[in-house]
Formats: sequence, structure tokens, C-alpha cells
Amino acid sequence: MKYRSILGKLVARTAVHVGTGKGGEVTDDLCRLDAEGNYLIPGTAIGGALRTIATRLAPRLFGSSCRALQTENAQLDQSEKSCPCEVCHLFGDFNPSADDTEEIRGYASRLLVAHAYAALPENLTPRIRDGVGIDRATRSSASKAAAKFDLEVLPKGTALQLRLELEDANENDERLLAATLAEWQAGRCWLGGRVARGLGAFDLTEIKLVERDLSTGEGLLNFLREDEPWKAEHADDDWLASRLIEAQNLVHRNSIACEFAARSFVKVEFDLIIDGPFLTNDTMASTRSGFDHAPLLDFMSPTGRPILPGASLRGALRSQAEKIARTLTTQDEDVNDAESFGKKCPACDPMRRREDENEIADQIPLASCDALLKNAEEEVPDEHLCLACRLFGNTHRGSRLIIEDAEADPNTLRKVLDFLAIDRFTGGGKEGAKFDALALWQPRFRVRMQVENPDAWELGWLALVLRDLAEGMFPVGFGGAKGLGRAKIESFLVNYCFIAKDDFFGPPELANIKPSTGLYRLLIWDTRETDQKQELCQLAQKWVDEFNATRRSFKRGSDDLYLKADTYFDDKLEIPKLYPKEAWR
Repeated sequence: MKYRSILGKLVARTAVHVGTGKGGEVTDDLCRLDAEGNYLIPGTAIGGALRTIATRLAPRLFGSSCRALQTENAQLDQSEKSCPCEVCHLFGDFNPSADDTEEIRGYASRLLVAHAYAALPENLTPRIRDGVGIDRATRSSASKAAAKFDLEVLPKGTALQLRLELEDANENDERLLAATLAEWQAGRCWLGGRVARGLGAFDLTEIKLVERDLSTGEGLLNFLREDEPWKAEHADDDWLASRLIEAQNLVHRNSIACEFAARSFVKVEFDLIIDGPFLTNDTMASTRSGFDHAPLLDFMSPTGRPILPGASLRGALRSQAEKIARTLTTQDEDVNDAESFGKKCPACDPMRRREDENEIADQIPLASCDALLKNAEEEVPDEHLCLACRLFGNTHRGSRLIIEDAEADPNTLRKVLDFLAIDRFTGGGKEGAKFDALALWQPRFRVRMQVENPDAWELGWLALVLRDLAEGMFPVGFGGAKGLGRAKIESFLVNYCFIAKDDFFGPPELANIKPSTGLYRLLIWDTRETDQKQELCQLAQKWVDEFNATRRSFKRGSDDLYLKADTYFDDKLEIPKLYPKEAWR
């Protein structure tokens, strides 16, 4: 009999939010505290994140999937018996019952996950992060959608001690756990809330296995005497590497029927270069600095590094993606009026929601999928969502696209800008309309974004959006109408990771490589190299063709989900007369 514990260190590379679902006088959503006022991430949150990854990796290791990946109807048909998959063997049955037999009752978890208490960087404290939804038409705060919110976050650099304990685990349990932890070790760890919008990114280091022999009386007594038995002198630092090699040898390289099994991911990194002033307005920073507008910093100090929130960049990218898709659909030959456009519109406006229960969604131009869905509590299939909601997510569907907070160069200059509104009648300055801003001058942000299990059409859509961003076709951040936030990109670093050859949307000859990051094979393109840039552009063009094909064939699922109102095709078709779509080409 042995006591076995896996230890590691998690360090946040972005701000972190693990909420309670409750607000206070200061913020809408507070971070979680224990009874003594210490910040922590509950073991349930850590275990849930581990199980999510393991559930997607297990079909590639063992050939069968967990019942959690099946549809609700399939789960109901088998609800009387426990799930026999390897994930439930390690983490416990996801839907246990109170029956007496183990076959029906299921297993208790063989993996125990301890709470992780947060050690904040020296002299840093939690802070309030503001957020707001932007109206697509006015490019200002979407007040009607009640999209203003704030939340408490822990600062970047927050450290957590990861502690897992294994009880009665077999070799497959360890292989699955090692493959899962390898994802975290490679930097693919996100914990807490709003991870798709830039928060909760972690790096896992110092992984080791601690074992203590409890088969002897002396060993058992020594174990019982210690309050922290996992702090043993001897530990196996090679446990993860050895078990990962065993897991790699188990991988099924053929395609897997399970739709939600791990297949691939694409990570894109680039420097977002701002030509001129830039501002992400932070109310707390502006209050403390004395300026009307001030940039968001990673911590409240003159030495704090400016931050471009992942939510801010994500919103700008989604808005441009919606414009691209709707513009191309409007130009289709079979789209000539509001009815034909409403049946094929591939991108709703997520800010167009019902202001109250009595408002009719049909009368809202470009109504969001949330406004059109009537049975909000039921599982929402893909055919009931527009293409934009499938990629970027909505309140019913989480997004597979993660955009992390981006830091600016530490030597970025600040510049004070003064603004004055002009009175339309006198032509002079309007009384009380003078304001100023502390803007960043020509900052350079290092951006990191990743999309899980992308389809080829999703990669093509993102390629079009990033091309527009690289060419400076839309601003980023606060004050775009004032000339702030003009951005460009000089080069991209693209990592395409996939498990099997069939999971790669590209030439088969490029897929003949061995796994190099966890269970995944890795292809890298650096567009600073001419040959790599040409190869990537050829691939991207094929993905764009897939996007156009998907967009043309897209049709909303039913009459209830058709858009009945639009901002271009109005009832009298006055706007198309003024701006005929033939003139766009």
C-alpha cells in the first residue's frame, strides 16, 4: 500500500477570476475566499478543468468516449448504468446513482484534488476589471443590452500549489492523467471564469510524484505523524515524462467518430503594433491618476505594464468577422431582400437582445441568437446558431476561441491628449465638454490566441479577420472614432497542432511528423520567412474557400430562427436604392 501525491506549481500569466456568483458594494462579481479571507481556487474548479481535457483526450488513447460527450437523449437511454470509460474510472462516474451495485452506482473518484491557495506577487492586491459590450452600429456602449459589468481579478504572477492524490489507480489512469497534465505543462491551462476573454491562463512547472510506503508499521506511523505527508524528501521528477511516452504509444492515429474528441488546435501569436495613440479606458486608473481616461495596467502602480484585454480584442475581431460574413452574403445572387437575407444571415448581432419579455424578437434588426431561441434551457444544436455564435460563442454555447490578455512593451511611452467638444451653434468650445486622456504612444502588444478543434471554414474566417487587422482596416481599443487604436501586424507565428493525419487541414505530406507537444504533432509557420509565409498563404486560401462554401450553404434552422428585420434591407428597400450592392464589387 502506498500514498501517492502529484505536486506542481501553477503561475498565472494573465489576471485570474474565480468568482462566487455574488457581488458586493464594490463589484458585480467577487473572487472566492475561504472563511479566513484567503483567496483560493477550489479543488472542484481544478478537477473540472482536468476532467474536461481528459474527456477529450481519452477517445484518442483508448478508442471509446465518455458518456458525457454523447447527446442528452443517448445519456437518458443509458442512465441506469455507470459509464465504463477510462475518464469515469479515474475521476468518478459523472452521473452516479444510489444503487447498491458498483455496475450501476459507478465509482468514486480515484483522483483527489486539493484546494489551491493563491500566493499573490509581492506588494500586489486584487483589483476591479471593467467590461462593456459595444453596439455594432453606434460603436459605443450597448446600454440597451445591459452589457456593462465589472469583476474582481487576481493579478498576473499569482502562484498556486497544485496537489493531486491518487488512490487505487491503474496504469491507464496514470497515462491519462499524465497526458492531461502535459497539456498544462505546455501552457494550455486555463482556470476560472472568462477564460475565452483573456483571463485565467496558467503555466504548470515543477511536476513531481511523491510516494510513501505504508505497508510497514514504521512507514504508516511516520505518515500519520505528519500534517503534510506530501512534503517528502524523495520525489520522482521523471514521472510525467515516462508516463507521457506510454500514452503516446497508445494513441489511435486514425480518425475518431466522436465529434468532441481532441483533434487539433491552432495557436497564433503576433505583435499588434499601434500607429499613434492607444487607450483602453480603465475607470479605476483614471480615478487614481486624475485623468478623465487612463489605460488599463496589470497592477495599480506607475511601473505597471499596460494591458490590452483579451475581451477588447475579441470584441473587435468578432465585430469585423460579422461584417465580413454579412457583406459577402448580401452580395450573393440569391439574396435580394430582407426575407432572403434573413434566411441565410451567417452572423447575428450579439448586442441585439430583447429589452423586456414583451418585446418581439422578430422586430429587432439582426436579432441575436439568444433573442430568437425560445427554449433557452434546452441543449442548443449547431443548426439553431449562426456561424458567428458557433465560433465566438454566446450565452448558450461556450467559445473554442481563446484570446489572452496582451502586455505592452515595458518601455511604452505615455502621452497626454486633450479633447474639446465643439458647440454646433457657436462653433466654439462647448462649456463643460473639455476632457483629457493619458494615452499610450505607439505601443506594441504581444497577442496570443488559440482555437480548439477548428473546422477549415473557421480557420478561413479567422484568416480574413486577421488579414484585415494586419492591414489596419479597423481600430482596436477605446476612442476609435477619435483616431486612436490604428493597428497593424508585421508578422505571424502560427502553431498547428494535431493528433492524426486526418485532423490536419492541409497537404498529407506535411503531417508525417512525430508528436512533440503532449499527444500532438506540431507544425510551425513564421511569416518572417518567405518560404513559410508562402506555404501558409496557400493553406489559408484553401481555408478561405471552405469558409465561402460554408457561408453560401448556410441556412438558419427553422422559420422561428429566420431574421425578420435587417439594417440594410429595410421594409421599403430605401438603403439598397441609395447604396446598391452591385456598386460594392
